[in-house]
Amino acid sequence: MTTLQMRLESISFPIHPRPSPIAAALYTLRDLNCKYIVLHGPPSCNFRAMRLLEKDGVKVFTTSMSDMDVILGGKEKLISVLRLIYSEFKPDLIGVVGTCCTTITGEDVEAEVIEAGINSKIIAVNISGCWDNTEGAIKVVEAAFRMGVIDEKEFRRQISVLRAATEVEKSRGVAMPGYITPSKGDDINYVAKEVLERLKYGVLVILNAKKETAYLYSDIVLALKEASDKVGGRMFLTANLMSDRGLPKVREDATRILLELKRNGLKVDLLSGGLDEYALAYRILELPGIPDFDSAVVIGVPQALDPRRFDYSVGVSSGERTMTRLRTLGYTRVINEEAAHINVLGKRRIVRSQFGTAIRRLL
Repeated sequence: MTTLQMRLESISFPIHPRPSPIAAALYTLRDLNCKYIVLHGPPSCNFRAMRLLEKDGVKVFTTSMSDMDVILGGKEKLISVLRLIYSEFKPDLIGVVGTCCTTITGEDVEAEVIEAGINSKIIAVNISGCWDNTEGAIKVVEAAFRMGVIDEKEFRRQISVLRAATEVEKSRGVAMPGYITPSKGDDINYVAKEVLERLKYGVLVILNAKKETAYLYSDIVLALKEASDKVGGRMFLTANLMSDRGLPKVREDATRILLELKRNGLKVDLLSGGLDEYALAYRILELPGIPDFDSAVVIGVPQALDPRRFDYSVGVSSGERTMTRLRTLGYTRVINEEAAHINVLGKRRIVRSQFGTAIRRLL
């Protein structure tokens, strides 16, 4: 180990980029089917996240806070934007997300939305970019519960699964301390050939997708089913597609995907949770009825499972730092589905994946 590596490993916090809790708050509002969201901050804050939300049919606005607004307060701008939105669209629900600026200055966003005096129900939160990304989502579900948008049972479940997601990323994912060097995934065609050979003897396929990314990752499941039928193989599928839990959009996505899989002749052998319960996937291997196969393909959030139970394991996810972590955890092969999240925004049908396409080419 080099001196630099030793110094990096001695650092007790991540020094590589991490997702924004402000963006997590925005996407959680979207999952509540909130179609009008105001970001109370500078015009460039979370620009990419806001533009991507537009692909999902969300109208996004900013109060365009200036340097002077940060000093004197941006209340009047927020009230003006809220009144304009209500005047133009008359929405039932509006989301307001304060940013680092309003958090540092202590602006009372909840009081300001009351002062706006409009008839829409408004979920308002202040989010600092200094927190874990899941804290942004937690703040939103807390506010949604206070406003009566979700019930207590779902509120408590949301807190539990979000805390579990944080723990997985900090202990097994890319929120670990130090610096995680990005790395490429394995050759997608080579791995496809290996998996086709393994199917002849039995492969456990675990769909453990995070929310809407299941629209892409489910395509890999369909491709593996086609391959299994072709080679006379055996495939046991678990999928976190339960539609009786989660925020409204999450439930709707699970329902759509499960129906589309069925229309394509694919039977899920075991439903293993909801689309927001990906951090709890470690329980899957302990469930009764799971076959004792030597090979597994884990799709979506593979870091939530221990691959060392298997002689051969493939972890399919997105992100070059995630590839590094999956290798460290012991996955035999790792596949990077680049831009998985971007490719599914606004989609309501299963979309083609790189790995699924590679499998079909071999068939």
